[in-house]
Amino acid sequence: MTGLPVLSWRRPSRPERICLAVFALALVIGWLLPVIPQDQGYHRFADQRSWLAIAHAADVLSNLAFVAVGVAGIAGLASGERARHSAATEASLWCVALGFLGTGFGSAWYHWNPNDATLALDRLPMTLVFAGVLGAALAQRIGQNLARASLAVLSLLGLASIVHWRATGDLSLYVTLQFGGIAALLALLAATRRGDDPFPWAWVIAWYGLAKLAEAADHAVWTATGGLLAGHTLKHLLAAAAGVAALMPLWTAAGRRADAAPSGLS
Repeated sequence: MTGLPVLSWRRPSRPERICLAVFALALVIGWLLPVIPQDQGYHRFADQRSWLAIAHAADVLSNLAFVAVGVAGIAGLASGERARHSAATEASLWCVALGFLGTGFGSAWYHWNPNDATLALDRLPMTLVFAGVLGAALAQRIGQNLARASLAVLSLLGLASIVHWRATGDLSLYVTLQFGGIAALLALLAATRRGDDPFPWAWVIAWYGLAKLAEAADHAVWTATGGLLAGHTLKHLLAAAAGVAALMPLWTAAGRRADAAPSGLS
């Protein structure tokens, strides 16, 4: 028979096998996890101050940092003065920038009136940020095809995790995607090396890690600062710094040359 495409198969590279193994492990763990309900105590943040009729003003207004990161990222991506990256990297950066912009508005709305329904508007755009960050890492360290596929799958799974939570009250899929994605990113960066990767991954991870610590220490930070600053407000600022680091190739000299497609998938 003629005219039919010939399908070829190649053995996945070691980094690809590691990433796939981490993804598979995360899905298995997520499947085995018990139902994780939303802790209603999460909505009781330390800083309850109002300002100019804005309830929980510090936690609301600190989301302006997310909006600023998102707007700056979109402006950088729309600029005609920068060098273009590979298609998968560009798509990932758009996800990060749009995700931060959406998180800024969604999180502000949530903190104005904290409850499960408004929290969904906070978390949904955050899943886009997670997908974009991992997509960019895959594009830089492995290749474009895997990055494009992962970006699409992770974006859809992020949406599904929020819908699943709101429909069933079970956060296990969302938790799996968030922490499984971080584990996959760490494994990928540990297994691969690229000297021309323009992303400051150590800073992305460090700022994000500090943000999670600040979130967990919301009341402790509030007490330690004598009611000046709460941990959740600090979390917003630290997470915004992680966003700046993730979008840094748009502005640094290292990011002003188009990145070449890594060997392997292209």
